[in-house]
Amino acid sequence: MQSSFFIIPAPRGLELQAWKLFGIFVGTILMLMLQGLPEASAIFVGVSAAGLFVVPLKDVLVGYTDTTVWLIVVAIMMSLGFKKSGLAKRVGLMLIKAFGKSSLGLGYVLGVTDLMLATTIPGAPARVGGLVYPLAQGIFEVVGSKPYENPRRLGAYLTVLLYMMDMVAGSLFMTGMGPNLLSMKLAAQILGVQVSWGLWTLAAVPGFLVFILLPYIVYKLYPPELISVEEVREMAREQLSSLGSVTKQEMIAGVTFFLCLLLWATSSMSQIDTTLVAFLGVTVMILTDVIQWKDIADSNETWGILIWFGGIIGLSSALDKLGFFKWLTIVMKDALPQGIGTFTTFVIIALLAIIPHYVFPSLLGYVATFAPVIFSFVAVTGAPKYPATFLVAFLMVISSALTHYGNGLGPLLMATGYVEKTAWWKIGFIVTLLATLVYLTIGLAYWKLIGLW
Repeated sequence: MQSSFFIIPAPRGLELQAWKLFGIFVGTILMLMLQGLPEASAIFVGVSAAGLFVVPLKDVLVGYTDTTVWLIVVAIMMSLGFKKSGLAKRVGLMLIKAFGKSSLGLGYVLGVTDLMLATTIPGAPARVGGLVYPLAQGIFEVVGSKPYENPRRLGAYLTVLLYMMDMVAGSLFMTGMGPNLLSMKLAAQILGVQVSWGLWTLAAVPGFLVFILLPYIVYKLYPPELISVEEVREMAREQLSSLGSVTKQEMIAGVTFFLCLLLWATSSMSQIDTTLVAFLGVTVMILTDVIQWKDIADSNETWGILIWFGGIIGLSSALDKLGFFKWLTIVMKDALPQGIGTFTTFVIIALLAIIPHYVFPSLLGYVATFAPVIFSFVAVTGAPKYPATFLVAFLMVISSALTHYGNGLGPLLMATGYVEKTAWWKIGFIVTLLATLVYLTIGLAYWKLIGLW
């Protein structure tokens, strides 16, 4: 497809270089969608093509010097410390022991565990697939709930619930999902907005309401057969006992985690760069032997994200430099009907952020493809920038719940065999609808109250 952009003349008002680079960008996104290559490999091909045929390579490699990229990469390095030290597992077991009296209670416990991890681990497969879901699988074993033997006893409920809760949890923090920072980078390029870690979380407060309601809603839509799970608490007691006392590495990881959260939340007052905070957190963990460089070097996810995230930001930066987004804004402005009210505009923005997600198997590809288009639409409509930006960013992540392939975690959990596809899609639609209604009502009012528009 990208070759056609080299043959077809550029649209009126757009430079030929920008048109060619857009073709390479589209081709790269298609590779991400079709999943013929791993994400990092697809981006590598796109970056190489851009440097070979269109722009100087340095104009694309600028993405790898961006602090936004390094915030995500270093946050993943920090997450290695939480896992290796055993802190994440201990906290999960402690919560199960304290609150895991019922199936509904377990849903809340595992969801809150994921929520805490979402503050620093920007990947759903790593967070739930690597840390939270293994805890859940231990619970399934205790109560005898297997994919093809009593799946509805407990396994089906917690499996689909964890996916839904993770999509919401990932939207609540800037570091909750890697593409969150890509959204903010694109919003800064196109709309000129500047969003800190603290402002993101402050704006996401209405989303916490959705998160709190989810276990109960899924419990009613897709109830487990098992109500009381006291035996699970005994399992947690036994595993905690086998772990022994809190280790030095766990204490260091816990203190580092708390201090990083505190510095991120207060960065607008302290003026300490959020990426620097993450670097300091990893430095502390390395110097105290919580993690070693070998752990970081062996982490495929860390370096894969560096390649794809830096590359996609580099390509978008090069497009911006060539005036592509300004041209797109003008085109959309000319095509837009006049007299659209502010609330109607917000509704259109919300629908644009949600509906196309049905055809995207990658959250990264979805954000990279549609966020620039929607932000350009925001620019031409004159809608309040900050509410519109957050509406797009939050709903793009939450709409991953619509299907079992909307985020990399989905195929992993669906492959367990606990949940039927029809049930998954039905619950995902209701969760996405709930979040959309909350943000279009309570969210808009709340953002008005705190002065975002």
